Amino acid sequence: MGKILEKQKKKTTNSDETREEKYYCSVCGCEIDEDEYESFDCMCWECWDDQITEESEDMFLDVM
Repeated sequence: MGKILEKQKKKTTNSDETREEKYYCSVCGCEIDEDEYESFDCMCWECWDDQITEESEDMFLDVM
């Protein structure tokens, strides 16, 4: 289970030897920025919105 988080947050190096962190959505795997990664529970906005919509349907039997 610990490997999942490792796949979501990868460090890469480019030719200038500067380290840049890349973040990936835990649902669809697309690359997202750090702000989106932290704001939406490691998901892109679209996957986060889908999850919230699905949860509201389950909870209230209707879309909020």
